[in-house]
Amino acid sequence: MKKPPLLLILFATLTTTHYSIAQQTAQNVRAELMTSGLEQPIVAEEYILMPGDSLLVTVAGATNYSYLTGITYEGKVTINIPVTSVPSPQGVYVPQYDVIEAVPLYGLTLIQAKDSLRHVFRKYFRGISVDLTLIGMRSFTVFIVGEVKYPGKVLAWPVDRVSVIIDRAGGITTAGSWSRIEVRRNEDTTMLVDIEAFQRTGSKEVNPFVHDGDIIYVPRMKKSVIVSGAVYGKHDFELMPTTKTEKELKETGGRERLTEGIYELIDGETVADIVTKAGGITPWTDLEKVYIERNGATIYVNLADVLADENSPHNILMEDGDILYVPSMAVSVYVQGQVVEPGAFIFQPHFHASDYIGLAGGPLTGADMGRAHIVRGKNSIPVHDDPVIEPGDKIVVPRVVFKFWQDYVEITAVFASLLISYLTLIK
Repeated sequence: MKKPPLLLILFATLTTTHYSIAQQTAQNVRAELMTSGLEQPIVAEEYILMPGDSLLVTVAGATNYSYLTGITYEGKVTINIPVTSVPSPQGVYVPQYDVIEAVPLYGLTLIQAKDSLRHVFRKYFRGISVDLTLIGMRSFTVFIVGEVKYPGKVLAWPVDRVSVIIDRAGGITTAGSWSRIEVRRNEDTTMLVDIEAFQRTGSKEVNPFVHDGDIIYVPRMKKSVIVSGAVYGKHDFELMPTTKTEKELKETGGRERLTEGIYELIDGETVADIVTKAGGITPWTDLEKVYIERNGATIYVNLADVLADENSPHNILMEDGDILYVPSMAVSVYVQGQVVEPGAFIFQPHFHASDYIGLAGGPLTGADMGRAHIVRGKNSIPVHDDPVIEPGDKIVVPRVVFKFWQDYVEITAVFASLLISYLTLIK
């Protein structure tokens, strides 16, 4: 027997492999559709029929029957009329149909298609009503190009929105625009899609359903800013898992304290808008130390004022290339000096100075609590009123300062004790 050529074997292998991958992809998407479900029932006034849709035609009135059909590849639906019945092995009579006509329904909504079928059937029957039910949705191909991780063709269903197709293509790259996405339809129609606005407001108008043959184009960002610091981050810039110590994990809730990411800038957007795009601030954000680096200059922003009032003068317009730094607070409180266990302690809201001194084991015998104080920035605050402590505060408990004669007596007593011990040893 003659062996098949090597090229033929290779072609068959590649074809089979490609088919298997495509089949697996289709199965995965179908499984996704089945498990995720529909966001709402199909709206008959909006759903557009195309080849591949499965339908149930029901005729009722003077004549009653129904049959399953679908939109053919030519965009038509068959008109079937029962002519006889044939008994099945179970003894049930199954109607047999003749196809007497095929009418075009592609491009029509379900409502329009129902009206069209009603006129056709009334040529053959009087005193009837006709209903049309969608029982299976077609799948089709859309194309996605530009700044996505896996550009190319994507399997889709009529209930898929643009954001779903982007997710199936691996998501938008770090350089891609989230607000200027184009859907090119029928060669002469282009729609703008704003996924950023959809995620922020939930408006479905900016995230439409896809149609057969759509081309989705994700362009690069025209303008961008960098946000660095104590924000949660979005997209590829979310807070990452950490390998910090157990103590640091308690301070940050098991996450890194900082993120850095590039975010698209739309004309007119302010500090508040960009902070929202970056996922919002973390609980450890130092709101009063936020600043912008712009062309070598530093612009300080009181983010507390911005969040309280978007009309605040601190809510300035952002510019292309800006870097917004959002520092994190020092979340430790330090106790130093004459205490049992000096060191750093995790900040606890509403704790007073005495609470932290207690955490440090309390004052030693030689502690001068009258001169104990809190170092807060450039200020020194007495401890005797037991004030509430803020993050980053340093509590200093100094040693009692003796007068000269007290020091002399203490030194003499120590020397005498050592001398007695020495004389005892040499006897």
